[in-house]
Amino acid sequence: MRKYLFLLFKLIIFFAIFAWILKSVNINEAIKLLQKTNLLYFLLAYLLNNLSNIFLTIKWHRLATPLGIKSSFIELLQLNYISTFYSIFIPGQASGELIKGLKLTKKEDSNQSVWMPIFIDKITNVLIVFFIGLIAVLYDNSFKNNLGVIGLISTITISLFLLTLILFSENAAKITDLIKSKLISCLAFFKFNTNFMNNFSLTYFEGYRKSKTILLETLFWSLLTKIPHIFSFYFLALSLTIDLDIVQSAYLFSLVSVTSLLPISFSGLGVREGTVIVLLSQLGISNSSALSLSMLIFITGILIGLLGGVLELFSGLKPQVQPNK
Repeated sequence: MRKYLFLLFKLIIFFAIFAWILKSVNINEAIKLLQKTNLLYFLLAYLLNNLSNIFLTIKWHRLATPLGIKSSFIELLQLNYISTFYSIFIPGQASGELIKGLKLTKKEDSNQSVWMPIFIDKITNVLIVFFIGLIAVLYDNSFKNNLGVIGLISTITISLFLLTLILFSENAAKITDLIKSKLISCLAFFKFNTNFMNNFSLTYFEGYRKSKTILLETLFWSLLTKIPHIFSFYFLALSLTIDLDIVQSAYLFSLVSVTSLLPISFSGLGVREGTVIVLLSQLGISNSSALSLSMLIFITGILIGLLGGVLELFSGLKPQVQPNK
């Protein structure tokens, strides 16, 4: 029953946002702006998104190798694209991560060593998104005097940074067990199956202690993963002759990334558009232009996802065959 109520709640929010967009935006004008898109800038934005996926895979490979993951860099890159494909059709970006983990678990014939790198990857990605947003807000004249916004972003950023430190500390096992018990209780409340989490522990986490630089490497690659997205937003704005600088593109990217995590709609549709419209209106940019930019962001994601769909059909990812003893 709770499951259906939650679904109904999401649908109400989605249609409310969609109705607000239709009321606030001149759709015909937005379509005309899209038709005038500069394809060269759009192509640059698309290539930058692919570059980000490569950096993300380097990071994931670095986190996975000490834990005994045997998949090659190319196989992990394929899984990242496939993850993007599924995140388009299943509400919330985390859904793609779930599919990625399940596929790698089957391939590696392992559970604990697969999910830990994915969890750390997600936490550090969100940390860097908030860090970029905080820096951008502090440097932008429109927001740097808003102490409420700065305080909220700072609090979240510091909290995520402390969580990251804990994950790489000696007390990681105790903290993880506490988080696991709370998460299991939460999932059980919504009638989700929690069997896959019951035996989760940090047994394989010992592999990280052999490397003194893995924390810094993880944060470095997380930052390098997000920078191409910022420039992608910048070039997409240029393709529509929207006047956005790099700093504004940075906090736009940060806010869109955070709101897209909400499991309300498919691939963040509606939530992303509403976020872009509200934020860009503060910069004096018309709602039609904002909607056009949001749709280009969506189209870029769709093209990346379709590539993942093709890889899903032809990647040939197979479970590891264990040798006979």
